[in-house]
Amino acid sequence: MKLLGSETVNHLAFIICLERATERLANARATLTRLPLPAEILPAVDGRAMPCDAIEAVYHRCLHRPHYPFELDRGNIGCFLSHRAVWKQIVERDLDAALVLEDDAHVDQTLLCRAVEFSASHCPPDAYLQFPVRPLPAGSRKIIEGDGVRIVCPRVTPLRTSGQWVTRGAAEKLLAVTEFLDRPIDTTLQMRWITGVCMLAIAPSGISDRTAALGGSMIGAGKDRRLTLQKIMRQVNRARYRWKVARLSAACHGQTIGQARAA
Repeated sequence: MKLLGSETVNHLAFIICLERATERLANARATLTRLPLPAEILPAVDGRAMPCDAIEAVYHRCLHRPHYPFELDRGNIGCFLSHRAVWKQIVERDLDAALVLEDDAHVDQTLLCRAVEFSASHCPPDAYLQFPVRPLPAGSRKIIEGDGVRIVCPRVTPLRTSGQWVTRGAAEKLLAVTEFLDRPIDTTLQMRWITGVCMLAIAPSGISDRTAALGGSMIGAGKDRRLTLQKIMRQVNRARYRWKVARLSAACHGQTIGQARAA
């Protein structure tokens, strides 16, 4: 099933896959055959295999406010660099946009085809359009609707990067501000006041999450899950950080809506 024919060569799909994760690789290969665009697997950056000097070259704490309260592990750094690799592909190959999936995504062909077609026709040229695996958050403002699909602007950009439609304009902006990183990719994407990217979401996306079925998250795998005082303090610090993000997001929500509707 191919939505866009050979006459439209500026849209591709990429699946980011950590090749040593064999179950995820099998899922990614199966997903390739179910996508409505020409697609390829892009090997993920394995953060665990990165030498220390490579980590130090890209990871600098406390670059942006609000400061992210936790130190990144190698899995988060590898994940971020994997998405940057996709953004580079979009720019270097002069794509108008790309559908980007992670290797734990599961697709509903009918819904995904509809969402991709709507994105290709209606997504603003410099926007980053999330294909969420969870219900859209309260406070999302509708930008455009049709054919049973709607594009909205969430007040706070949802976390997770299971699926997204990334335009070349968004990729260029994100590459420019993420030469160095100080927090996970999904929290970086929330900072519209830093990136300047128009962050939107589409529903229904046609994407669901198979993380549990594929052995759980590869980020932070093997960590001790027991509740301790240190972990309680992490929860407190996380709540404080998210409150700051919500406040800054609300301040630029109207501007993002205007940016999207003017495109």
